[in-house]
Amino acid sequence: MADYDNLGIEPPNGDEQTDWSRRQFVLGVSGLAVAGAVGLFGRGVIARAAQSIGGQPPVEQGLIHVYQGDYYYVPNRMTWKVGDRVSILLHNTSPNRFHEMMIGRGFDTIPSPFGPVKTQFKEDFWDGVDVTISKADSVDNLAANKAHVTSLVKPHPWLITAPGNGNFSPTLDPGGTIQMDFTVPNKPGKWLYGCFVQGFRHYEAGMKGEINILKA
Repeated sequence: MADYDNLGIEPPNGDEQTDWSRRQFVLGVSGLAVAGAVGLFGRGVIARAAQSIGGQPPVEQGLIHVYQGDYYYVPNRMTWKVGDRVSILLHNTSPNRFHEMMIGRGFDTIPSPFGPVKTQFKEDFWDGVDVTISKADSVDNLAANKAHVTSLVKPHPWLITAPGNGNFSPTLDPGGTIQMDFTVPNKPGKWLYGCFVQGFRHYEAGMKGEINILKA
């Protein structure tokens, strides 16, 4: 579970979580305008994205830049190996929208008049994983869930939700960044990542990707 002492903050209260839910609702009713601008990225990132379309991406370790846009990730496919050290530097390039990044498998759903709505992944990749936050700017909140989080960024204004309030996920303000350092856990196989903001509509609009974790 989250190490609040180490993070130097108090656990959130119900009002803070209510405020975040209200904001998600407001954003949810503001509507979606799908735009796929990729011109913000450099050649290396574009090349890696193109490579990921045609076949199995190479095993990556060390620093990996992951870009969020409206509504996509670059790259949208990655391959890791159990035991390798990985740092995800997540960038939200959207000029005006919050985005998050959950990693998991299966889906939890809630009923709605229009059918089941996916709310998060059923299996959270980050459960039990030691994660160090080494860089952060314009982070709206970090849902720690059952990850073991240590932050080298202090102080910080993040709202951290308690375990049981959603998958591990950082939510970035427009233009925000966060770096998460960790060792790839012994959880081989296919995993998905995605943004569930606006009631799963970001995910449905294409904001998702796949991670293949190889055995050591």
